[in-house]
Parts: sequence; C-alpha cells; structure tokens
Amino acid sequence: MHEAERGDTVRRIARSGDPDRALAALFAPREARADLFALYAFNVELARIAEQVSESELGAIRLQWWREALERAAKGEATGHPVADALGVTLAQGKLSPGRVEALIEARAFDVVTKIMPDGNALEAYLKDTAGALFALGAESLGARGPSLEPASSQAGLAYGLTGLMRALPVHAASGRVYLPADALMRHGTSPERVLAGTTSEALLAVLAELRRKARDAMDEARRHVAQLDPSAQAAFRPLCLVEPYLVALEKSGRDPLREIAGVNPLYRLWRMARWRP
Repeated sequence: MHEAERGDTVRRIARSGDPDRALAALFAPREARADLFALYAFNVELARIAEQVSESELGAIRLQWWREALERAAKGEATGHPVADALGVTLAQGKLSPGRVEALIEARAFDVVTKIMPDGNALEAYLKDTAGALFALGAESLGARGPSLEPASSQAGLAYGLTGLMRALPVHAASGRVYLPADALMRHGTSPERVLAGTTSEALLAVLAELRRKARDAMDEARRHVAQLDPSAQAAFRPLCLVEPYLVALEKSGRDPLREIAGVNPLYRLWRMARWRP
C-alpha cells in the first residue's frame, strides 16, 4: 500500500471510530497530524476487538498480534496493516513511550476477558491506561516531556474516559459489558446484572450523578496540569473541550441512560474545538 493510500485509510478509520479525537487532530500542527491519526486509529482498532470476537481467547490472540505487529513495524518491516505500519513509523522515530503503548494494549484485555468493572480503583486504573495513555502518547508525539505530563494525562483520561463510558453505556450493556463500578452500583442499591437487563432505576441515576461529579473534578485538575505543558503539547488535550457539553447532555432531565447516547450539536462541537484554550 502506497504511503498516501495508507494515510487515507488511517484517517478514515480514526474518523469512523473516534470522530471527536479525529476532529481535534485537524487543529494540531500539520506535521503532527499523521502521528495523531495513526495513534487514534490504533486505539479504534483495539477498542473494536471486543465487538468482533465472541471468545476471550480470540481477543487475547488479536491483542498479541498487535504487540508483535508494532514491534515489527517499529523496525521498518511492513505488516500489511495500514494502522500498524503508520504507527510503526512514529515508534521508529522515538516519539512514543513503548511502555505506554503496551499499557494501552494490556488494558484492552479487560474488554474481552473481565467485562464487569469490579470497583472504582479498577475503573481509574483502566482509564489511566486507556484514555489517559492516549492523551500522554498524543502529547509525546508533539514533543511533551516533564513531570506535568503524567498528572495531566491521568486526570484528562479520567475526565474524558468517564464521560465517554457514560455516553456509551447503552452500547456496552448491549454487548454484555458494564464499565460502571460494581461496588458503586451495589452501594446505591442496584447491580451490573440489572444494568445488563436494561433496568434504569433511581439507583443507577445516582451512580451516574456521582460519576459526573468525579469527571468534573478530574477536569478541573486536568486543566491545571495541562496549562503547565508546552503550548505545542497542549494540542493533544483539545478533546477535553467536549467533556462539559457531553456532561450537560448526560444529565438532561428525562433521558434514559441505558437507551440514549448523549450527543452535542455538530456545529457547536466544531465551535468548541476551534475556541479551545487549556
């Protein structure tokens, strides 16, 4: 596959599976966009594994394939997969932490093996290694280094990840996955089993309200740390501009969180992206 064709394919995968991050990449410096699209497309491919396999063993095989493919691609070998080959270029240039890439792959084992989030600590660890790692890797590709990157990416991952999981609740429940912490559900008087059964209750609404507060607290912390990063690296955190609009949509009175995916007006989404400041 020619480089131009590969780039088109990578961008198409990113846009179809993660339109918000793909839109944010367009506001990054031109020379960094290919790296960001490769990274976001890679995350899309990992996230899709749980939707494509029926057995955990098959999911584990696919995750291992990605480990081996990226190792080969980083050495300049062609894997035949446009996303692996594109991300391999970024890895070969030393722009990304291999440890964070591995953590991102490893965290996706939850999607295909465990499927029920046991508690709040497990959820925070999952979000740190998925959404948080993605923010950190994006910032690394833009040259970010220094002590502020870890707290910025962790808090950004918590804010953005919680918001995304609440929006995707109907999709995840339909596929047999519950990312809301089981201990919080039981503390409020419901359970993962009732979520999977499609039962919307006052207890579920209370858990979601609790998670929205947590997302907003994390957002405040993320802003503080992102402001300490180099301006060029701050571009990786642009998707955070959609956290508050999505949270507002999530708490809209009368919506059923198990049957409706909260969204925002596309023009307003674009306006927020264009006006974003850390």
